[in-house]
Amino acid sequence: MKALLLDFDGTALQRDQVYLSFRNMHAIEKAIEKGVEIIPCTGRCADMFPPQIEAEKRIHYWVTSNGGRVIDRATGEVIYQSLFTPEESARLCRLYEGQQIYSEIAADGLIYMETEIAEHLDRYPVPPHHVWFFMEGREKRVDRPSEYFLNNGIGVEKFNIYGVPPEKQQPLIDALLATGIVEISPGAGKDIQFFPKRQKRTVAMQKLFEKLGYGFEEVMSIGDSFLDKDMIQHAAVGVAVGNAADDVKAIADYVSAPFDKDGVAEAIEKFIL
Repeated sequence: MKALLLDFDGTALQRDQVYLSFRNMHAIEKAIEKGVEIIPCTGRCADMFPPQIEAEKRIHYWVTSNGGRVIDRATGEVIYQSLFTPEESARLCRLYEGQQIYSEIAADGLIYMETEIAEHLDRYPVPPHHVWFFMEGREKRVDRPSEYFLNNGIGVEKFNIYGVPPEKQQPLIDALLATGIVEISPGAGKDIQFFPKRQKRTVAMQKLFEKLGYGFEEVMSIGDSFLDKDMIQHAAVGVAVGNAADDVKAIADYVSAPFDKDGVAEAIEKFIL
């Protein structure tokens, strides 16, 4: 195995969705020492990566925002990106901005928020595992995201909207789908996550593999959700953690322990160490 493609939420992180367990992190470090490239492949944007992963400088490449960006951390090079255009980004922002709806917008590896929302986070449903992020003041505040992205030529990687009032949920989902350009994560309701419809994580990884000189036939993938299915199915060894959905387990070569029972470490120890 030359590389390990690793999902975070529901896979590598503990229940707090911030940190990896000691056993999981130890297994990752041992794999690195053995020469295996650890490649996070996640729906998270770069600035919201787990602190342990951010601190581990031997993890050179990140596939972020469900394939929205592939980053070489050593050089800062963006190897590949698939984004909403600035015009599309502005159009999507206008569907809900100014309505006191809490939203985190990923672009350029950062999290953008409406200034009015960010100044009154105590009034909004901040996800518990994001509290550390805001305590460090990492968010980028802009008055009107639609104008900011359009005027600065910035394309959005993905949107996360939380706590949408019941009366606004379905109208907003319908409006998003009517654009024909978004892919909404399953289970949308009060929380809505969506990416560019044309965005594919496997395409992003193939672009990275072209740079690294190998392909899926020499990597292992570990994940839990529908977003991870392609990388699990294409990998030489595809692993689903024990809490994964049944359709994810069905395509995996191996099912390890659940995320909160060190399933990542189990898989690394079995197939790499």
